[in-house]
Amino acid sequence: MKSIKNIAVSLLALLGLVVMPLAASTTAARARGEAPGLFDYYVLSLSWSPTYCLSKKGRRDRKQCRPGAGHGFVIHGLWPQFRRGWPSQCRGAARFVPDRVIREVLDVMPSRGLVIHEWRKHGTCSGLSPRAYFALAEKLFRRINIPRAYLRPATALRRAPRQIREDFARANPGWTPDMFAPVCKGRGGNGLFTELRVCFTPTGHPSRCGTNEAGACRARMVTLPPVR
Repeated sequence: MKSIKNIAVSLLALLGLVVMPLAASTTAARARGEAPGLFDYYVLSLSWSPTYCLSKKGRRDRKQCRPGAGHGFVIHGLWPQFRRGWPSQCRGAARFVPDRVIREVLDVMPSRGLVIHEWRKHGTCSGLSPRAYFALAEKLFRRINIPRAYLRPATALRRAPRQIREDFARANPGWTPDMFAPVCKGRGGNGLFTELRVCFTPTGHPSRCGTNEAGACRARMVTLPPVR
């Protein structure tokens, strides 16, 4: 015989009132994301190129990290997000990125391989064509005012993650600090800044970031390597 608790759960399930655990709801959200165009907001991920160029992979990247390239923030990707979880590699979308589209975006996303990877993993979930997707990524990037101190710093910067959010909010009137999410490696007072995530609505308006961006940097202070 079923216990009273099991009977109650069964009745609630029939009524659709059982709340799924967080992990299960995230899995369901990702399954729903197999249909392109179903998402809650965008994250525009801006990589801090000097940090990437210090990595093993970056030291082999002769295009983005060549001496004198002078890259600061570059586009890592434009990611459709759910409030919890995110879709990826959505079915039914084009898998091929035309060479012309790749060439058009290389000034702000200086890696052919990354362009193709980002389209297949994230762009296919946007509901847009490759051309429209990368055009939107560049348009959103151009809308962001980069604070003067972060444009081409000749020496390393030391910042608290909170200060980075506030610096960008001040440089972009009408935006608030919770629309920006610094990302870093490490903890304590010696974190290494890797990227900045900026959140937008599906129609391209500034938006508060979601739970996916919470805790993206747990260091009290981070270092931004200088632009070379």
